[in-house]
Amino acid sequence: MAASGTSGAAVTGDDGVDRVEQDWVRERPDMDVSSIGIVTRLWRISRYLEQERDQRLAELGTDRVTLDVLAMLRRRGRPYRMTAGQLTKAALITSGGISGRLDKLERAGFVTRSFHTKDRRRVDVELTDAGVELVDSVVSEVLDHESALLADLSDRDHADLRRLLKTLLARFEHPDHDNDAVVAPKKKK
Repeated sequence: MAASGTSGAAVTGDDGVDRVEQDWVRERPDMDVSSIGIVTRLWRISRYLEQERDQRLAELGTDRVTLDVLAMLRRRGRPYRMTAGQLTKAALITSGGISGRLDKLERAGFVTRSFHTKDRRRVDVELTDAGVELVDSVVSEVLDHESALLADLSDRDHADLRRLLKTLLARFEHPDHDNDAVVAPKKKK
């Protein structure tokens, strides 16, 4: 992180989003295009960050699918265990999707699966020592890399950006909390 109170590297000139916004202002001066400068940049940054993370994970010999499951288990704390159902819900995928992921991870020696002692329908998934070692190493490398991507931002920029992004994300994750900003699209008749 940059030193407190210092500005990050100054951006000079227009970026591609500025040009898009200017084109719309020229072509449709009657339309409010102010969201382009924010939403399009968020979308582009998201794509760049996704590409960066995928590339970094590939260099480390893994992928997002593997990291997602291992990280969910690791964040639970000892004994690094969740049910397959909990993983399915947390990963927002189907039970078939999580089953395929777990098959791969179990074959690689990163997780073990066992039937619950009192309910054979419940499958417990637990990180192995190798899984803990992998996720700890990969997460450390990825976070160091991503911190370097943000190094031009000052401490204040970091705090401001975190606050603003948190506010914006809350509008999507909690649209019912006294917030009219995100409205479900009306159904066409």
